[in-house]
Amino acid sequence: MRDAIIAAVLPLDLQPHGLRKAAGRRLPEAGCTPHDIMAILGHSTLAEAERDTREADRAGLSTGAITKLEGWTTNKPAQTTS
Repeated sequence: MRDAIIAAVLPLDLQPHGLRKAAGRRLPEAGCTPHDIMAILGHSTLAEAERDTREADRAGLSTGAITKLEGWTTNKPAQTTS
């Protein structure tokens, strides 16, 4: 791990757990699904993934979710007729 830290030009006192925690925050912000996050971080349950992703940018995630919803609904025909 030390070689990877040096190669990435990161502080030598950086701990692997801190990198994992940062990944847990950044993965949902990048649009990864809970199952993506589980696979990347090695979680065996959704509860573990949720615990590690609590610090994700909730405002940014909500904006992204609304954008996805708007894109999804604009491509669907109305379910009721007028």
